[in-house]
Amino acid sequence: MNPDLTALLWPAARFDDARAALARESGAPHTGLEALATEMSYADLGRRLPGLGPALLEVPGEDAFLAILSKSTLLSPEGKKVAMDFAGIRSALCSEMEASVFEQIQEILERAEVPASRQARAREAILRGRFSATPIRGIFLLRLPPGANFWLQLRQARVPQRLATLAGAHAIQYVLWILAWWMVGENVFSGRGGGQNWLVLWALLLLSLAPIRVLITWLQGQIAIAAGAKLKQRLFYGALRLEPDSIRHQGAGQLLGRVIESEAVEALALSGGFLGLVAIIELAFAIFVLGAGAGGLLHSALLLAWLAITGMLAWRYFLRNRAWTDVRLAMTHDLVESMVGHRTRLAQLPPDRWHEGEDQALERYRKVSRAMDRSTTALMAIVPRGWLVIALLGLMPALIGGAGSTAKMAIAVGGMLLAYRALKRLTTGAWQVAGAAVAWERVSILYHSATRPELLGSAGPLLSTDSTAVLDARQLVYRYHDRQEPVLRGCSLRIHTGDRLVLEGSSGGGKSTLVSILAGLREPNSGELLVDGFDLHSLGSERWRQRIAAAPQFHENYVLAETFAFNLLMGRRGTFRQRDMEEAEAICQELGLADLLARMPAGMLQMVGETGWQLSHGERSRLYIARALLQNAEVVVLDESFAALDPENLQRAVECVLKRAKSLLVIAHR
Repeated sequence: MNPDLTALLWPAARFDDARAALARESGAPHTGLEALATEMSYADLGRRLPGLGPALLEVPGEDAFLAILSKSTLLSPEGKKVAMDFAGIRSALCSEMEASVFEQIQEILERAEVPASRQARAREAILRGRFSATPIRGIFLLRLPPGANFWLQLRQARVPQRLATLAGAHAIQYVLWILAWWMVGENVFSGRGGGQNWLVLWALLLLSLAPIRVLITWLQGQIAIAAGAKLKQRLFYGALRLEPDSIRHQGAGQLLGRVIESEAVEALALSGGFLGLVAIIELAFAIFVLGAGAGGLLHSALLLAWLAITGMLAWRYFLRNRAWTDVRLAMTHDLVESMVGHRTRLAQLPPDRWHEGEDQALERYRKVSRAMDRSTTALMAIVPRGWLVIALLGLMPALIGGAGSTAKMAIAVGGMLLAYRALKRLTTGAWQVAGAAVAWERVSILYHSATRPELLGSAGPLLSTDSTAVLDARQLVYRYHDRQEPVLRGCSLRIHTGDRLVLEGSSGGGKSTLVSILAGLREPNSGELLVDGFDLHSLGSERWRQRIAAAPQFHENYVLAETFAFNLLMGRRGTFRQRDMEEAEAICQELGLADLLARMPAGMLQMVGETGWQLSHGERSRLYIARALLQNAEVVVLDESFAALDPENLQRAVECVLKRAKSLLVIAHR
């Protein structure tokens, strides 16, 4: 490896230090940057390497990283900024791979009698053909976390810059379009002619619009992709950070409705926003053109008054759309809940009550739908067509009195048509933005949940305490906000290293609530809970989770649409290494999942499907147990994790847990 690059390597143990240094040097806010693991092919590495930054690159065989600050700058462990050597970095990332075939390629070149001066290029071509699709891993792109300021995220994705360019392109387009109209008015309607020169110039103006429109379309696509991706990341991150109590009593229908509305926010807001931006630019030019044409200020004043009426119609449509959405989502919730509980309804209700309330709900839906349809018609049809009527009436004084020249009449007509097209865009954009605003009211909780502060803790990096207990709970009391009686009252518990405890209780006795408190998901109303002698506020959420690993009840645990290995190791910090995979596979073998791994074509890297539908109930239960064990926490809490296992697998799981857990608390149903 190049000695100059060796001096710039960050040891793997200082990965977090390197990330913090890059965040500090790149001007990121106090939230810092998160590392997103990615990969790129051997063929793309040379092309994409100059565009990386900030990023961390793992150097094979060195157990170290290179810190890229910007497109042309590396950051050393001492904080020095050094110019990037792209060839040297590419060689460092690929040399181990290329060394495996170097001698073979050299032998081929010598047999082919390739001149020494051309061997380097020939070798490079052979390597590119041999490894073109081979992935280069260990690349970590640094980005703002989804919970950071959304405007900063859009700036990082260059959305504002592209929006400004888009607005400028639209402005240039309309300037050229107005010039084309002006030329027609001056040379045709004035009767002066002027030969064919003006016609050639007019054609050139129209042709120049083509590349501008291509640029506009490209910019719209880039903005939609970048802004949509950031919004989806934010909403998904917010969904993962929702407080349990905020969705505890919501059914599947309500959650499904929220998912549907989140899709509407992105689709309607982006398309409506583009139309609104174009409409505003067109209206600004229309007001200017109308002021210069026949009718002058009267026409401009009429357009401004009509815009005020349009705003009132758009507001009325928004209110009716909101009422319609409330009724529609209520019907969606009732329908999904009825489908889920269909068998129960058939068994417990008489036939004459199976469809109770459905006719009334449909009648409410019909009424609000008719009201919204009337508002839609008024907004989408009456506004643009009504403007043409108003504009023609405003032009009548000039026509009757003969006050306007032919050119001014042409300019006025052009301004009328430009305003008509702008109003059509504006009403369509207002219709879509209103729909997005209504949908936003349902999904904004996800957006704001992303900013829910996480306890950072005040304890120093080296914790020392005289406490003899790993976990010490004293007189815990917890009451749900919608209940008068506490579900936990004076609960005390002490766990030392090596303890194996079983807590039994009846259904509804607060066992799962205690698990969520121990895991740091909820805070007790009163009492004291300490881990290693520190409470949650002193230790911080992250270090608390490093010490307490919990596997909640089956219905509160999840399998994500990722690989089996990802779902096992998702509780671990940092990057997955080979020893992590080996440990995960060993635990799976001990839990009796060897047959499952043998059945999956890709083994640990097999995609297991959304919610783990490809796994049986017992296999998912053991996956949750393995996930908790792989966090290497001081205390492992299992909430009825053994309930779905047959006797043989139950014995294996218990033996594995007793062997692997440092301290253990098992919650069981009495």
